[in-house]
Amino acid sequence: MGNIDYIKKELEKFGLTDNQAAIYLLLIENKELRIQEIAKLAKIPRSSVYENLKKLFELGIAEEIVEDNYKKIRPYPIGIIKHGLDEKMLHLQQLANDLAELEKNIMINSPETSPAATTVKYYKDRSGARQLYWNTLKAEGTTYVYSDWGRGRYVGMKFYESFVAESRKRNIKEKVLINMSPQTRKSIETYVHPDSVIARTNLEDIRVLSKKDFLIKGDTLMYDNVYAQVYLKNVKITGFEIESAHFVESQRSLFETLWRLAKPASEFIKKHQAE
Repeated sequence: MGNIDYIKKELEKFGLTDNQAAIYLLLIENKELRIQEIAKLAKIPRSSVYENLKKLFELGIAEEIVEDNYKKIRPYPIGIIKHGLDEKMLHLQQLANDLAELEKNIMINSPETSPAATTVKYYKDRSGARQLYWNTLKAEGTTYVYSDWGRGRYVGMKFYESFVAESRKRNIKEKVLINMSPQTRKSIETYVHPDSVIARTNLEDIRVLSKKDFLIKGDTLMYDNVYAQVYLKNVKITGFEIESAHFVESQRSLFETLWRLAKPASEFIKKHQAE
């Protein structure tokens, strides 16, 4: 690694404090560390480590991993930051929302399309993922979701809070299928409740499928005539939308079959709390 002081100063340009930059560089150097190891190497209190890590999680350049009942913090490439500046993107997203409302008042008649017609749109990087998620707010019926969970840290927590708030305002309903892991279970226990600003889904609307039966990667969202998919766990975020009534109808039928076979997430939570 090059000049540490220079790199830390450069990291501070992207909103990191001196301690946050130091912690990130320690993670890069050691590949992954436990909380107490970070506190020892950075020479800061353990409680301060948690506070500083929040910023790294928000930027998407670090992730908490649970292995063998131990929490480890693992770094991600600094290039993830280039996917968007949160405040500017929030402003642009709000403009997009305002534009959608304006469209309702300025209608232009267009030729009717056949139910069999298909259109495909592609999205990339953090800004593209945000647009893909925001588009789901147009849903008039239930949104059906396969979720790898934890999308907030990839699209930015400030954006995701705004997205959740708008979802509640529009009374968006969804059914979510997930693969359960210790990390996912803990996240559900912590954040899925009525007072959470990052919980879009009610606990009773989340069900679990075994990875052996159905492996879920990234996020797949189906609403109205749209089938959307985005894969988040890379520096290069990619996604697409397919608008096709017939395709979505068949995919929704598959989802409903899996939904009936899946187990309520609440059973996993109650089981863990009873242990």
